[in-house]
Amino acid sequence: MTDEINSYENIDLFENPENLTNIDEIKEKIRRSGLIYLSNIPLGMTVNSLRKLLEDYGIERIYLVPLKEKKKDENGKKIQCYKEGWIEFEDKIFAKLCEYQLNGKVIGGNKKCPYKDELWTIKYLHKFKWHNLMEKINFDRNVRKNLIKTEIKQGIRENNFIIKNYEKSKAMNKKRKREEEENKKNQNNEIKENESNEKSENDNENDDKKININNKNDNNDEIKEKIKKKFKQKKPIIKE
Repeated sequence: MTDEINSYENIDLFENPENLTNIDEIKEKIRRSGLIYLSNIPLGMTVNSLRKLLEDYGIERIYLVPLKEKKKDENGKKIQCYKEGWIEFEDKIFAKLCEYQLNGKVIGGNKKCPYKDELWTIKYLHKFKWHNLMEKINFDRNVRKNLIKTEIKQGIRENNFIIKNYEKSKAMNKKRKREEEENKKNQNNEIKENESNEKSENDNENDDKKININNKNDNNDEIKEKIKKKFKQKKPIIKE
């Protein structure tokens, strides 16, 4: 109905005065119409069955909100179920009459009807028209779409943040591993250098010791020679 109203609003009334009657008829039809709200749709009830039950009141349009998951009936067969619904009547007097006569009453029907013992839950919506319902549905749909888009964008941002941090941590781990390897290599080089220095020092000490020993031996030899020279026995004198 919203599309019909918008299309008529775009018509230039002064260029086409014949369209004035059509607009007036539409406005009068909208003014006369009435809506009721069904807060509970029994298991097994469909648009066709609902229209048959309320056809005496002059139903114009029906909108039922389907559930996401199908439910099983008494025979175990999965059927489409509905959460809530709205019904437009040609005349709001019949909409009010429908609420007055049926609200809180048993739906009834034959024995095989699955909702024969259920109660009607009807509320007449004062000054609420079909185009208001469509606007509300479109608004909720847009809000839901925007919410989904926002959640998707948030998920993408979170994924990018995780990937970025992962790459950053990966690079940091590589850098830390490389530094550890370099430190380990430097430590090994230092150890080898220290060992070589200690070895060279030990060799120098050994050489010094050898030199000292040789010098000591030389000195001992010199001392011995001096002693020998000093205490050298003279040749005995033989008297004739």
